[in-house]
Amino acid sequence: MDAVVSFGRMAKFDYLTMLGKLGLAGIEPGSAYLEGATGPLRGARLLLGGSVTAALSAPTLDGWLVQLGTDLNVGMQVLEDSLCNWQKTPGKFVPFRG
Repeated sequence: MDAVVSFGRMAKFDYLTMLGKLGLAGIEPGSAYLEGATGPLRGARLLLGGSVTAALSAPTLDGWLVQLGTDLNVGMQVLEDSLCNWQKTPGKFVPFRG
């Protein structure tokens, strides 16, 4: 995917996970790929460290999210999207509409 110049981290993640969901490729993300992320990384730090500025590395958080996903029986795309959306307004539920 690095050959697609206009695709950043999020576009690559979403595109590849969509191929997996559609059954076009046997792809499922093994982690949330937080390295280089903004929203999902802030959300993971807030959820697991109590603050968006918690001194927790992306690899550490990714490992914890893999375990959380296993425990909750949800995939990494669900967690990555949820964290990204939740960190925008953590004190208020805002339904995601697409």
